[in-house]
Amino acid sequence: MEDTRKTRLKEIVDWVANKSEEKAPPQSNTYWVYGLPGIGKTSLAHSICASLHDQKKLAGAFFCRRDDPKLSEPRNILPALIYKLAEIFPPFRKIVANHLRNDTNLTPQSMKNSFFFELLDNLPKYPNDSLVFVIDAFDECGDDRSRPGLLRLLIGAATRASWLKIIITSRPEADIRQFFDGLPQPSYLGYDLGTDQEASGDLRCFAQREFELVARKCYLATPWPEESLLDRIIFRADGLFIFIKTIVRALEHRANPTEFLEATSEEAGVGLKPLYGLYSNILKSRIVHSKAEFQRVIGVVLSAAPYRVLCEETIAKLAEVEANVVKKWVDDLSSLLYRDEGANGGIRVRHLSISDFFVSDFCPCDYRINCQDANVQLGIACLKTMVRQLRFNICGLEDSRLANADIKDLPSRIIENISDCLKYSSLYWSNHICFAPDNNDRRVWDSLEEFFEGFFPLFWIEVLSILGMVPTGAPSIRSVISWAKVSSAPACIWVILISIRMEIRPCLREFRTFAVSSSPFAPPSLSALRTRIFQPDPSCPYTRLYQIHSAQGLLRVSRW
Repeated sequence: MEDTRKTRLKEIVDWVANKSEEKAPPQSNTYWVYGLPGIGKTSLAHSICASLHDQKKLAGAFFCRRDDPKLSEPRNILPALIYKLAEIFPPFRKIVANHLRNDTNLTPQSMKNSFFFELLDNLPKYPNDSLVFVIDAFDECGDDRSRPGLLRLLIGAATRASWLKIIITSRPEADIRQFFDGLPQPSYLGYDLGTDQEASGDLRCFAQREFELVARKCYLATPWPEESLLDRIIFRADGLFIFIKTIVRALEHRANPTEFLEATSEEAGVGLKPLYGLYSNILKSRIVHSKAEFQRVIGVVLSAAPYRVLCEETIAKLAEVEANVVKKWVDDLSSLLYRDEGANGGIRVRHLSISDFFVSDFCPCDYRINCQDANVQLGIACLKTMVRQLRFNICGLEDSRLANADIKDLPSRIIENISDCLKYSSLYWSNHICFAPDNNDRRVWDSLEEFFEGFFPLFWIEVLSILGMVPTGAPSIRSVISWAKVSSAPACIWVILISIRMEIRPCLREFRTFAVSSSPFAPPSLSALRTRIFQPDPSCPYTRLYQIHSAQGLLRVSRW
């Protein structure tokens, strides 16, 4: 949102340049910006990144996303920070390279907090100017158990290195607020965007620009809407930029934009209630029939999001809905959903508040999603998919003794024989089955019994092997067995699960040994720094500035 939050942006840039000592002591190297969903935190983060990038003071950025497995993993933030610092500051790069030479087994999992501190302490010299690392939507990364430790590490690093500054944006979640409240005030600066005195004026300017585009597109007389209606819309938005943006997207499908605005302005409320009310109105006007099918579709989108974004065809198969229906719904709800071209056209919600809305009491019952039920249904759909599609020698290989790397046309065989639906089902079926405690749902046990009684588990291992994902097999079986131990599992299922575990374990071990022995060695230490640090945002022009385009050659060990 260009030309908004100018004062706040200037204050932050001045803070980075140490021009505001009278307000911020030198030791305040961490800046926490917080506020309600949709208030403009991510847009401000983009503006900060763009400004610091122009000044060559941006060390890097990590834009967290709850619906992206890589961008919601706390362990990926530190490697991203280390990589970006190594990329722009040669003395730091040399120290990192020396550590990788001495410890070739270093991974994000084995990396200790002291490792980053050690890198900072060993620097022979410091950058001339402050370098800044921006973390946006921190509340969408990890959970209330993992976030405090990471915050402690980041703030400790910023305190240790006077030239390093950290900017964090997030919702004021309880664990994040409690962490910052427990710190001495001089160690960080905090700002609530909801108290921004310029927010109302910025929101009005933003709304006027957006509505002007709508009027031009719809051949409406300008200025549109009339001042009194605009005032009511601004009042109802209550400082949330996402409210205006959602209205503008929804107007694309309206024959009478003024009528829709009038209806939207009538309901009152505070906080997120107006925003959720807007989402409700959009759903009620666009999804009139087949509401049960719609719930299944959204249930698949939300349940699969923590693991992988799914395309429309895969969503349709897992939700047992026609693909053309899913495509039409995505088009009709373009103000709430979009196709992420960076993820092969996978379907995502436009904002985290939309996911929260679908599972909240504010969502009408006909559209509301029960997370537990949605995961159970998706788990059953995954099992059914594997039963339908798994078969012996699924890729038609002439010689099963060959390693994957020795099969030249394996990628084309996978595309031809292993559907995206089967890939997802094979990798994540157990995550959905074990999402919540068993509620004595007979459909789950019938599906498990059908899958485990035949040769499907062996065919499943073959698919994992072809996909190079054999290590996920044993944990999947173990998690299902552990889940079944505290459930009302039928006796026959117990016998099947135990016997399957005994039969599959040696198969998994042999597959894993073969895969490792026949694959070229790649130092795991390099993978520690191969973290994609930025999620493309289709609405932001600065996205490409911070995106790593390739995972190859991100860190080269060389002489200086």
